[in-house]
Amino acid sequence: MAIIIEVTDLPTAIQSAEMVADMVAGANAKASRVAPCLTWTGTPETEPAPTADQISEAKLVLLGAVKRWAEAGAGAFQSQQAGPYGVTVDTRQRTGFNLWPSEITDLQAICSTGATGRQAFSIDTAPTCSAHTPWCSLNFGATYCSCGVDIAGFPIFDEPA
Repeated sequence: MAIIIEVTDLPTAIQSAEMVADMVAGANAKASRVAPCLTWTGTPETEPAPTADQISEAKLVLLGAVKRWAEAGAGAFQSQQAGPYGVTVDTRQRTGFNLWPSEITDLQAICSTGATGRQAFSIDTAPTCSAHTPWCSLNFGATYCSCGVDIAGFPIFDEPA
């Protein structure tokens, strides 16, 4: 099992929490299952090792999960009564040591390759054909030519004066 976080990575107040070593081991195991790139065991030719940035990002996700797990039982029992109506809220109980779906998605995104769709601009402004004018719509991601090269083989519209 790969070690992504250790107990010493946690805030000091949480390091002494009950079962914290088990929580850290479980978080590492869950991360290696949902994001296998973080547990590099192959050779550099077959499988690239995770980068320092990937490990740092995974640490943040796992530290947040372990912190949440450690503090889950720190709630209170509260009961309110108003006439015949009453409500009881119990936040003392743990609900399980599972990663949230958003944490799983974040860990999987760390391992994903290729375009993530998060870039600011996805339009390639470099001309794809030297015959098109620099301001042709094709050069800005359109599916049509606005300078006329597709009709005449040379620019016939939007010709500079």
